[in-house]
Amino acid sequence: MSNVLKNTLSFIAALFIIGLLIFGVILLYPARDTFDVMPVLEYRSIIFSGWLYTILISILALLGSVVLGFVLYLMTESNVLVVNHLGNIFNEIIFGSPLIVFMMVAYFLIAFPLGFENRLIVGIIGLSVYMAPYMKNLFEGAIKTIDDLQYQAMTVFGFTTYQKYRYIILPQLFRVIIPPLIGNLTFIVKGSSLLNFIGVPELYNQVSAAQYNSYRAVEGFLIMFVLYLLITIPLIRITKYFEKRVASWN
Repeated sequence: MSNVLKNTLSFIAALFIIGLLIFGVILLYPARDTFDVMPVLEYRSIIFSGWLYTILISILALLGSVVLGFVLYLMTESNVLVVNHLGNIFNEIIFGSPLIVFMMVAYFLIAFPLGFENRLIVGIIGLSVYMAPYMKNLFEGAIKTIDDLQYQAMTVFGFTTYQKYRYIILPQLFRVIIPPLIGNLTFIVKGSSLLNFIGVPELYNQVSAAQYNSYRAVEGFLIMFVLYLLITIPLIRITKYFEKRVASWN
């Protein structure tokens, strides 16, 4: 039996097992006779808009966190001790804070008292700031893949800091950093659901509204579950694809 056929049959068997588990859950569900997603789908327009908002928020937060993460990396590598300590302290604050708590503090204790009440923008900025240390770790790990000989060569040829990053470091970083970057995007998509608690009209928020109006909580969560998977599963597959490509480049 060829490896391709064996892999295909194994995949089909795995799907069959998952199907049996889903069927078992349905049989055990006590209200299966009254289960109906149609009342929730009557609010499909707001659910779809929330789904699009989730994608938009996640992409913008990813871009913002990449920029902030690189700045944070430069801060933690700085020879100016005050800047270095600021970067490290910020890292520890973020890593020690749950996302939901961070977002509540960002909006209710910082943005709102300052008169900035645009929840969407606060949510995007908050997610970007929260993800910055994670992006900083990506840059730190990727830069370590550049060997000392290259740094020595840059020094010999008199490269400025800008030239080092522009022509040598960043081009190599991009190919190494793409897989974990997409992985972080998956984390951002899932984390964006917590923006519901500051009133951002993303997917969780809009499905919750549909649940409240239709009195169909379980059905709403099922729809939400599927819609999040429609975003995250392709991202996971893309991550695996780029991981293989990077491995072949090496």
